Amino acid sequence: MMHQLIALLEVAALMPWPLLMTQDHWWAFILVSAAILVVLRLLFGQQWRDHAGLHLSWAQALSAVMAFALIAAGSAMLLHHVYEVAGLRANPPILKDQIGFLFQAFNEEIFFRALMIGLFLQWVPSAPLVSLGLAILFAAPHYLMYRFTNPMHFTLSAAALSTLFLAGVAMNNLFLAYRHIGFSWALHAGWNVIWLPTAMFDAATKRQLHEPQIFDRILGSPTLVISACLAAVLSFALLARRRAGA
Repeated sequence: MMHQLIALLEVAALMPWPLLMTQDHWWAFILVSAAILVVLRLLFGQQWRDHAGLHLSWAQALSAVMAFALIAAGSAMLLHHVYEVAGLRANPPILKDQIGFLFQAFNEEIFFRALMIGLFLQWVPSAPLVSLGLAILFAAPHYLMYRFTNPMHFTLSAAALSTLFLAGVAMNNLFLAYRHIGFSWALHAGWNVIWLPTAMFDAATKRQLHEPQIFDRILGSPTLVISACLAAVLSFALLARRRAGA
């Protein structure tokens, strides 16, 4: 347990570094991914893949990549509708930034799913309770970051926080169902690479929006709240089915 706690703290210390750099920091996420894997290899030896949530076969890895492609395509179609309803105009995403967000999602999945769930399951034997509790810890940093560390001191709406919480539940349950981060990464990255590397403007005023405003207007849209709710419900059904068949 001590090694798991040390790993959690070291990964937590590594993850913010790309965000503290200049805007063109896509490559830094890749370096942090490499550093995280080195830390886990040094701490856990031959068992590092289990603790990183990377113990999956080639067939499972291929399935995760295919799921990522499907989720990215579905996200693009869904966001087209969300942008219209929310009165937004989006530039095409930048490829190098999309690559960066692939690795950012990878880093967050190791931290929030593999390491945190692995640690908390030792204290709380109920997988659904762990899923719900850690979904709060997934949404909370977004609120705290924009409210207290961002120059705008922006407060995310209850709807946007609900979307983050429900998405966290869905990703937690995917990890708990399969015990690797392949499919939770596919959901996380397939969504993030479509909208996060995009310059966003208010369609009426033509004014470019800052990241907290984008999060609030997109994640707070009713379409996204409902979609996240459906994903969470389906993920609980999947988790129950996988546990029943275990």
